[in-house]
Amino acid sequence: MGFEVNRFQGEVDEELVCPICSGVLEDPLQAPICEHAFCRECIQEWISRQPTCPVDRQNITSAQLRPVPRILRNLLSRLYITCDNASYGCTSVMKLDSLSSHLEECEHNPKRPVTCEQGCGLVIPKDELKEHNCVRELRALIHSQQQKMTDFQQEMAEQRFQINEQKRELQLLKDFMRAMRISNPAMRAIADQMERDEVLRWSNSLTRARVTRWGGMISTPDDVLQQKTVHNRCLLTSKMLKTMMQNSVTTNWFQYGAHEKHLWSLFR
Repeated sequence: MGFEVNRFQGEVDEELVCPICSGVLEDPLQAPICEHAFCRECIQEWISRQPTCPVDRQNITSAQLRPVPRILRNLLSRLYITCDNASYGCTSVMKLDSLSSHLEECEHNPKRPVTCEQGCGLVIPKDELKEHNCVRELRALIHSQQQKMTDFQQEMAEQRFQINEQKRELQLLKDFMRAMRISNPAMRAIADQMERDEVLRWSNSLTRARVTRWGGMISTPDDVLQQKTVHNRCLLTSKMLKTMMQNSVTTNWFQYGAHEKHLWSLFR
C-alpha cells in the first residue's frame, strides 16, 4: 500500500500516485509495455486476481513487472513526509528516502525496542512496557528453556534407541554368520573372507602416525621413516657380512699356517 497523500508537504505530481490505492508510490513497479507504475504490494495483489493492467487492461504477469526508472525514484526520494508516529507526538519531517532510518531511532515509535529497567533486563517493545511484569516474563522464559531442554533430551533418547537397535542387529548378524560358519564349511570360508575384508578396510582407514620425537615405540610410521629404516637395516646387514667375511678369512689363515707347520715337522 502507498503513503497517504496528506502526509506530504506541498503538491504531489499525479505521476507519483498509485492508480490502485491512490497513495504515493511505495516500492514501485511498472508494467513492461504501457509503463504504468504501481505500488509493489498493490500490483501483485491485483495480478493474483486478474492478470491485466489496472489502467489499460493489457495482459500482464507478475514475472513481467520491473523496477521503475531512476528518474521516478529520484522524484519520490525528494518528497518531504511526516513521521509515521505523528499521532504519538513526533513532529519530524524528512525526505522519503530517510523515513525508514528515522523510524528505527524515533523516540515516539511505540514498537521501538527498549530494555526493562525494573530488574529483568529483557528487551521489549515500548508500548508493552506499562503492562510488563518481570516475574511473569522470566517464568515464561524459564518454561520455554525447560521445554527446549525436554525436547532435546527426547531427541537424544531417540538417537540412543536407534543406536542400540543398530548394535543389536549387528550382533544378530555376527551370531548368524558364526553359526553358519560352524555348520557349513562353504559359509565358513565366506565368513572368514568377510572378516578379513573388514579388518583390511579398518586398517586402511587408519592414518599414518607422524614422528614428533625420537624414542619410544613408533606405530605406522610415515613413508620417509620407513625408507630410512630399510636403509639402516641394509647398512647393518652389510656391516655384519663384512665382519663375518673378515673373521672367516682370519680363521682360514690360522688353520692353513698350523697345517703347514705340521707337514714340515714330518719331513724333518
